[in-house]
Amino acid sequence: MASSFRANVAYNIDESPNLEFTPDGTTVFYVGDLVYLDTSTHTVKQCGADPSLILGLSEVTSELAKVLTPNGKVPIRALTTTTVVAMPVNTTASADHEGTAYGVVKSADGIWQVDISDTSNTRVLVLKVDVTNKIYYVRFLAANLQLDAIAS
Repeated sequence: MASSFRANVAYNIDESPNLEFTPDGTTVFYVGDLVYLDTSTHTVKQCGADPSLILGLSEVTSELAKVLTPNGKVPIRALTTTTVVAMPVNTTASADHEGTAYGVVKSADGIWQVDISDTSNTRVLVLKVDVTNKIYYVRFLAANLQLDAIAS
């Protein structure tokens, strides 16, 4: 059975800067949503399917940022290759998935999950699986991290 909770930084949060960006205003994104920086408008937007660019995780709902922050900007936890993120999975959790790269998918509930069925458009490497609690501890691949200049 699939798990359902918002993605969050589990380890190495000190290595993942919390940066403020202006939301684009056309899409609402929530805590734990994957976002990217649109360099043509200098605003952050919610990632789409098989995101090729990933800036990080939103730390607030973009609409709430208008009242939570004096400048209306959204705090984004920028992901690095050392950031370990706890994510739900879109199928039954299995330790057999450890050490394998998979894609990510947004569920019908609007929650980003590790997509075990996608081994072509890989975005995360599964480091550890908590089978009991259905938590996948993953690192995002450098090739898709927008603020990572490492060629991989």
